[in-house]
Amino acid sequence: MATFGGPWSRLKLDCVESYAVAYLKVMQQQNWSLHYVDAFAGQGRQQLKLVASNSDSQSENQASFEFLDQAEDQARYEFLEGSALRALKVSNEATRGFDRFVFIEASRMAKEKLAQRALVEWPAQAAKIQLLKDDANDAIADYVKNTNWAKTRALVFLDPFGLQVRWRTIEELAQTRACDVWYLFPIGGVIRMLPSSGQMDPMWEVKLDTLFGTTDWREAFYADNIQGDLFGDASRIKNANETKILSYIKDRMRSVFAGISDFAILRNSMGYPMFALLMGVTNPSPRAVSSALRISNHLISNLNH
Repeated sequence: MATFGGPWSRLKLDCVESYAVAYLKVMQQQNWSLHYVDAFAGQGRQQLKLVASNSDSQSENQASFEFLDQAEDQARYEFLEGSALRALKVSNEATRGFDRFVFIEASRMAKEKLAQRALVEWPAQAAKIQLLKDDANDAIADYVKNTNWAKTRALVFLDPFGLQVRWRTIEELAQTRACDVWYLFPIGGVIRMLPSSGQMDPMWEVKLDTLFGTTDWREAFYADNIQGDLFGDASRIKNANETKILSYIKDRMRSVFAGISDFAILRNSMGYPMFALLMGVTNPSPRAVSSALRISNHLISNLNH
């Protein structure tokens, strides 16, 4: 038996929740309108189903989250509260909470379930919630465009299932100069899309172009294969490992953010990297960058030990 998304899913959520608590403490004396933005909000609560398979590796690569009602047999499932409900809880308990929640979810069913749970569990926060059924990238573009950033500060969580976040979305958030952005970068998906031979599906190339916002990754992750040129084999050979990919995305984010945190690599039970969690600070104030990175790096350090 193997649990898909078990420890690493909880770790990312605990980390962002802890940051939200610290964020509200830092901001409690400020006059900004404080927003919490969850770009992949889901249903609010997940139950992680135990699935039987021939190997842990197979089950963790093939299984997916199953979202069930609380009335289901709890002996077979593990509850995991999502980031949206956690943010509502943190805000409700804080001396000064968030003034607005923007929850984005592409699935109508999941959006409606989240609305029901938020209303029942955190009615005092319900009036502050804006629930959007939309593509996360499109919704964030509209949100950034229609928000008065001279009067607003936002904590944003980008928690995709795969390679859904476009680089343009990262740039748009960075240009606000008013957001702390937690990004769950899909390193596992990137690794799987980089064949050793260099013979890549053109659709995968476009997907990676969109993820990174450039075509430079081709030169960063592949080198000329001299032997291939001589004997008619592949002309490119993979020159990328986990460390190099993470260094590359961190450099990309450093090009648009005022500050970038360390990263935590979230692995499955077989040690395979699934995601990398890191945070970008958009506010160029040295004091703001220092404060945000001190807190985020401390939390990430705890994940890495």
